[in-house]
Amino acid sequence: MAIYTKDKPITRGDITGDGAWWCLGCGDFGVNSAVQDVIMSLVNEGAFPLENIFALSGIGCSSKEPEMLKVNAYQGQHGRSLPVAIGVAIANPGLKVIDFGGDGDTYAIGMEHFMHSIIRNVNVTLIIMNNQVYGLTKGQASPTAHTGLRTPSTPDGKRGRNINPLRLAIAAGAAFVARGVSWQRKELAEIITQAVNTNGFSLVDVFSPCVTWHREPGARGSGPIFEWYRQNYVMDISTAWQSMRDQVFTDDERASLPSEYDPQSSEAALSALRLISEAGKLGREVTGILLHDESQPSMAENVGVSPDHAPVHLDISMDANLEQYRGLLAELR
Repeated sequence: MAIYTKDKPITRGDITGDGAWWCLGCGDFGVNSAVQDVIMSLVNEGAFPLENIFALSGIGCSSKEPEMLKVNAYQGQHGRSLPVAIGVAIANPGLKVIDFGGDGDTYAIGMEHFMHSIIRNVNVTLIIMNNQVYGLTKGQASPTAHTGLRTPSTPDGKRGRNINPLRLAIAAGAAFVARGVSWQRKELAEIITQAVNTNGFSLVDVFSPCVTWHREPGARGSGPIFEWYRQNYVMDISTAWQSMRDQVFTDDERASLPSEYDPQSSEAALSALRLISEAGKLGREVTGILLHDESQPSMAENVGVSPDHAPVHLDISMDANLEQYRGLLAELR
């Protein structure tokens, strides 16, 4: 692992792993590039130790990300990386813990862990590379696949509703909820930077088009499928705030609304939920920072651990704690 000094800043080459590469043109390359920008900024500008950045993943295309980085990392089972991330974050609260998942990985088999990680408000940043399909296993429809999407598992078009992770995260009480797009690296890096510096659970859902398996009518391949997202699917929160106010809010509500959307306002959660719902009626998905609320204590605070009082540094031997154990058992009898 590269060593940071003021005279020799970390470079992209220092943190680029050997990697298992994605398909040519995959949106995940954009996510990886943004994450590297964030890591270089944390180390070079924030003087944060590179060895204190910990990456995790499950199984899937998105889960190759830790292999693309030279940081401490762990790859777990399909959908099961968040429980490990919780353990890492609580054992050593001084780490920046970043978990990488996919829409088929986290929002399907991993949904229970996703929701309870948010409810516990564990200090982890979860970055999801969301492409609406299971890219690693030939493109079946994932939980986020939009209605009508034709895939090998939905040849006549997907029926019923899709999962909206932003709504779930807001409703469950996440500290930070945002959605980026893989083709806007600078903006995505800014979102991820805010997420990793937030105290509490942060969700960054990223539209990262699958150029091999996500096929829209007349839009297949790296150029057309990215353009389909831009023209037909994505709506920035600032655009939604300006263009949909009349449909979403009453006259009395609009009179007290700020001119720009504020993710830190006391009404941000409810406003975001209403905007997401209204955009969904138009077949659009909202992007940008929807919620930033650090008012609730994190899991580490609730269990009484901190960087200065980290379980990983404590003596947990029987001899050192015998009297405390005896006292606890006596109270429980």
